[in-house]
Amino acid sequence: MLVLDTGNFIGRRKASYGYDTPLTLRSLERMGYHALAIGDKEISWGLDELEQELKAHDLPAVSNNIIDIGTGKTRFDPYRIVKVGRVKVGVTATIGGSAVVPSTLKEREGIEIEDPVARSRDALEAMRKEKADVFVLLAHMGLEKAGDLIDSLPGYDVILVGHDGRKLEEPKKEKGVVLAASGSRSNSLGEVTLTLEKGEIRKVEGRSFDMKQDDGPYDEFLRKILWDALELDENGNRVARKLPETPSTKESADQSAAAPPEEKVIAASHIGGASCALCHANVQAFWSTTAHAGAFKTIAESDDWEKPECWNCHVVGFGEKGGHSKTTLDPALWNVQCESCHGMGTEHVRGAERKRVDEATCRKCHTPEWSPDFDYAKDLKKVSCAVGLRGRTG
Repeated sequence: MLVLDTGNFIGRRKASYGYDTPLTLRSLERMGYHALAIGDKEISWGLDELEQELKAHDLPAVSNNIIDIGTGKTRFDPYRIVKVGRVKVGVTATIGGSAVVPSTLKEREGIEIEDPVARSRDALEAMRKEKADVFVLLAHMGLEKAGDLIDSLPGYDVILVGHDGRKLEEPKKEKGVVLAASGSRSNSLGEVTLTLEKGEIRKVEGRSFDMKQDDGPYDEFLRKILWDALELDENGNRVARKLPETPSTKESADQSAAAPPEEKVIAASHIGGASCALCHANVQAFWSTTAHAGAFKTIAESDDWEKPECWNCHVVGFGEKGGHSKTTLDPALWNVQCESCHGMGTEHVRGAERKRVDEATCRKCHTPEWSPDFDYAKDLKKVSCAVGLRGRTG
């Protein structure tokens, strides 16, 4: 069995929503991944430090089109050959499509992103020379763009898709190529089972599914590091951190016992569409097919990068507390997302009434200057959440 990841596996630098990067990497190491694609989040995180962490945790990253400007070579191994029983599987990864890497990030990291099709063909030829039997491409570019690769890269047997969070409930086979996508969350898993006869794929089975907390059984190592990090007891309940008792802490404890408990208030913030998708999966899947889902690309690849008035309408919460900062480049808040129209996700979770979206909401960005052809009644149908709620995901 091969264990693979299609990219954006990294956590944030600081603990956020119950996880952090060291915890993620220790978990991936325990699960024994054979290859991980490098996505836009990994590049945003910082490649030098990432490479050190991956080596420390024995996690093999692959990418065939992230090129080091200084050396002219791929920044990571372009492919891996992994033996599964008697079968040699060649695995490579590429980034492109809707996974946009801003020019400032490329300059900071000293990299260039080359054509994913051309570089994937090169990797395919190299893996053929090493006598691989099955060829797998980890395509970090979104489902729509990855689907286009079927015609461009006929030599691959399997294309596993990441980046945009879209999911295929089961793998599909087109023109001899198996295409699969399992979603974007850490509990979103996919499996593809190939049956080979005389070197040919005769049967394809598989599914995408979400692991629930009670699905178990837990791996005890993963359970311990996760529950220790989250400060949970043996039943999975949050426990208060115990401090060594001193005269000052004892006095503080006595005062706390005498006073009513103070409710902890979590600061209002933007949480990103991936978090919204935990409850609104159909809406998120539909949104990923709209032009709003690629709004960041238009400034990331143009001179408009330096114009703050453009950032306001192409990322979530630019300049707002808990929103996007141009200096941190948080991919979770790229593009026009749920919170751009409906307000902060933390407020929604607390039970606040969802912000009403009307023509004035759209006109904040779709001005006569920037959207002279904007027709509210007509264009609203292209992005309405109601389409996602009806299950038409495009």
